[in-house]
Amino acid sequence: MACSHPRTPGDRGGISLYPLRSSWTAAVVGLALLSTGVTAYGQTLSFRNPRDLLVGEPAAFIDLLEAARPAPVSTEDMRAILRALPPKGEVTKLGGAAQAKVDAVRQLLTATRRDWYQVKVIDLPQAAVALHARAVILISAPAVALLNAAELQALAGHEIGHEYLWIEWNRAHQQADRDRLKELELVCDAIAIVTLRGLGLDPSRLIAGLEKMSRFNQKRLGVATNEKNYPTAAERRALVRQIERWLRDSNGKRSLSHGPSLPSSD
Repeated sequence: MACSHPRTPGDRGGISLYPLRSSWTAAVVGLALLSTGVTAYGQTLSFRNPRDLLVGEPAAFIDLLEAARPAPVSTEDMRAILRALPPKGEVTKLGGAAQAKVDAVRQLLTATRRDWYQVKVIDLPQAAVALHARAVILISAPAVALLNAAELQALAGHEIGHEYLWIEWNRAHQQADRDRLKELELVCDAIAIVTLRGLGLDPSRLIAGLEKMSRFNQKRLGVATNEKNYPTAAERRALVRQIERWLRDSNGKRSLSHGPSLPSSD
């Protein structure tokens, strides 16, 4: 998850799913079982925290991401995951501006060779973006309204990071290891920053999007109960600066997509 969520009833299956409507809460419990099988495809990166990657070269880190890329969820698993989602709560009718933002997220997934992901907009009270069952990017309706396309792309880049850390994130969550959860969130930020820069996109949009959602959720719903599981905004901004300097000093701007850069989205 890219951000904390107020009054979370329980995080299952690698996703922190907010105070959901009852049908979505039940789905999370059921999908925890599915997610256990899906984790067999996941691999854990070899460094303990995002600053470990700064001792090497950007090209080596990009090669590591490619080598550690988990296999796509099988067609059978994807069908089961989608069947288990609640029949109600998905927002299927989007206005032109909202649809363009969702399309921008799909463009990012295609550029990173993850167009097998599903993207769904769901009706929730708070702003949230999450990777569900390592197969579905969930974006709440308030997040679509609040964020611009570039910010949504950046947050999707963060969720891609969770694909690499699926097993370890679940282990840290089960053990209530807050320090490790924070480290893993920063690792996902690092993956997002390198991914975005490689595609010619602005990594600062990640922090901008996170801060927008945090302000919106706190104003509307109060302080998150799981806030200590997440890095502070200052920690995240500091990481962006460090990785940007690392990329600049090493001249390491190689596209993870092995294709053309994406156009900037606002």
